[in-house]
Amino acid sequence: MHYAHAVLVDDATYLNGKRVDAASASHDGAFQWVGLLGSSMTELQRYQKRFGFNDLAVEDALSGKQRPKLDVYENQVLIVLKTVSYDEKSQHISVGDLTLFVGPDFLLTVRHGDALPLRSVRADLELHPEKLEGGPTAVVHEIIDRLVDQYVDVAAKLAEDVEKIEDDVFDDETPAPASRMYFVKRELIEFSRAILPLVEPINQLTKGAVPHIDASSAPLFSDVRDHLLKVIDEAQALNEIMEAALHANLALIQVKQNEDMRKISAYVGIGAVPTMVAGIYGMNFKHLPELEWRYGYFIVMGALAVVSFGLFRVFRRNKWL
Repeated sequence: MHYAHAVLVDDATYLNGKRVDAASASHDGAFQWVGLLGSSMTELQRYQKRFGFNDLAVEDALSGKQRPKLDVYENQVLIVLKTVSYDEKSQHISVGDLTLFVGPDFLLTVRHGDALPLRSVRADLELHPEKLEGGPTAVVHEIIDRLVDQYVDVAAKLAEDVEKIEDDVFDDETPAPASRMYFVKRELIEFSRAILPLVEPINQLTKGAVPHIDASSAPLFSDVRDHLLKVIDEAQALNEIMEAALHANLALIQVKQNEDMRKISAYVGIGAVPTMVAGIYGMNFKHLPELEWRYGYFIVMGALAVVSFGLFRVFRRNKWL
């Protein structure tokens, strides 16, 4: 997927945790943080020349379909993340992409989608210069930490949806709408696909051996990994609950169908007796027995009523009706 345009959200230089003019970029300890919304080949090529991006890294940033990963290149590290948001109205999750180019003195972010706007991350970090003194590493940690917090919120919303379905299935023992169940199941699968691959990149960060990432930050990334693993456990638990709910709902549907079939069979059985008798007396034979009885019609009708009522009582007693 290629995006037709890119929007430069911000391009700032930081020194000692404070925003400074671009002329200060040459100072030791200074780093640049560029934020793009969407991406285009023209825009990224301009920054590729400026920071020396690898061609493969630029291609990954443009695709918008990469799994979460961490790739190490000669001049920079590429980190691909998945953003996830939950729409309260549609009860639908939206998945976007966030690509980070990390170098010794720069950080460039390319965001696709509306989830996890980085303006708030930048604003919060600028309010805490002591964090920004950590350079690109501090920004990478803050972004990934916010991202995992977002996963926690989405998992909580999905848990509410699953709980509602669980109540519908198990409380009144009536089948729930299958379309809604499969919709939530699909959302859980999409959510899991977004968060599961992130474990490996964070594992690399926790080892403290990723270039351009401060090794002393490994414990911070380890804490983020713990939170991510909790979210993954929650997603897997929700998925298992949905599997159980789907099987239970299918069993309820089958029970309902069996009940309907028993009722149909019972009514067919009741109707079979008068149908048989009517069939016999409907045959065109002159010497059919009992045709000359004066009260034969009333006797036959009474017998049919008694037999039909008896069958009805039998079926009712066996809970077929």
